[in-house]
Parts: sequence; structure tokens; C-alpha cells
Amino acid sequence: MKILFTAFALSFGLLSIQAFAQEATTTSPKEMAAKMSDASSQEKCCAGKDGCDGECPISMAMAKLPSMSYLVGTEKTCCSESAAQLASQSNAAIHYVVADTTYENKTEAMTALVEKTEAMVEDFITPCKCEKSGKTTVAGETCECPMQGAKNIELVKAAVEAINVSYKVGDEACNCPMKAKEMASKSDSKMTYVVDGEETCCSMTARLQTARAKYKAAVKALVSASKEAAGSESNG
Repeated sequence: MKILFTAFALSFGLLSIQAFAQEATTTSPKEMAAKMSDASSQEKCCAGKDGCDGECPISMAMAKLPSMSYLVGTEKTCCSESAAQLASQSNAAIHYVVADTTYENKTEAMTALVEKTEAMVEDFITPCKCEKSGKTTVAGETCECPMQGAKNIELVKAAVEAINVSYKVGDEACNCPMKAKEMASKSDSKMTYVVDGEETCCSMTARLQTARAKYKAAVKALVSASKEAAGSESNG
């Protein structure tokens, strides 16, 4: 699974950084800040994004992912639109904060966010077995029972593999990024990334959405399994 995830991330990476850098040089700070709205930051600012309120295990898990916040002068916000408004009002530059590191360059900040998220998700969904204790950990769940540990691994693997990533150029869709890039070079339409039903023209955003979707799917799979097990015990 780790090899497949790494290879997929690299295939995105071949198309991502150059395209994002080109976009950054032709977009105003205000427009770019809006485009760089990070879903994890928005979930911290807005309740109920994961379909449950209160101490929702999915929301709590998503909040642990790397996020981007925006610094304008001494004002810090997790909302890109608020940052753009502050920058406009104070005539100050927007700085980007990822994992306690502040970036002046938006391309570097977004690249850091994507790479840190991908690395965290890869570790999260990769099974780890302690040879000394025999415990298996995957997607944040540690299990002493070998059979349940193996089941958790399969549940996470199936959930991650179910995340669908495809590409569109105009009305034409395909599943190969290189083919989509070739189609776009012969068309007036941009290549669109479709990640689990969500569309974006930004390759870096697509990488971020893919990693986040895999992480969320893994968490949901084990949360659902835990609820089913609890229900079976109570009925028994």
C-alpha cells in the first residue's frame, strides 16, 4: 500500500509544482489566498463539516491533519477570504503558516502543506506491527488481537483504494494523468482533476484533496467497524 500511495503521489507531483508556480506568478495575492483555502482549516473554523457534531471521531481526526493559516501583520486567521480582506484593508502582505513555519512565498507554503499532509497520511494508513508486543497499528487504531488487526488492515486498504481520482478535459474524461495532460495540450480547455467527486483545476489542491480523502476514508472505515462491533456486543 505504501509503495502504491508513494507512486501515485509522485505521478501527481510531476504535474503539480510547475503548474502551481505558473499560476502563482499570474494571480494576485487576494485571488491566490482565496484559491488556497485549506479544507482542514475550514473544518476547524466551521462545525459540522464531517456530518456530525460535538466530539465526532471523524472531525477530531481530520483536525490533526496539517493545515494552513494566514498571517497579515499581527492578525492570524484560518480563513483565506478573511486574510484577503485584512491584506486589502491594511495594505499588508499575506504570510502563510504551515506546521508552525511561516512562508512569504505562497507556492512554497502550499508545497509544504501538500507534502506534509501526504507524508502523514502515508504513515497513517501503512500498517505497523510491533514484533515484541504483537500489536498491530493502522489508521490510529492499535489492536492486540492478530485476527482483528488483520481485519483492520483490510478495512483500511479497501477504504483507501475506493477513493476515485480521474481527470477531465472539457467534457472528455479519462483515468490517466499523462493522457489528460496530452488532451489538454491539444485543447483550449484546462485539465480538471476529479477527486472523489470533487473537481479542481489546481494539481496541488488535487494532491491535497486526495491525501485528505484517503485519510478520512480510513478513519470512517474503522469508526464504522467499531460501531458495528459495539452493536453486536450489546445485542448479544
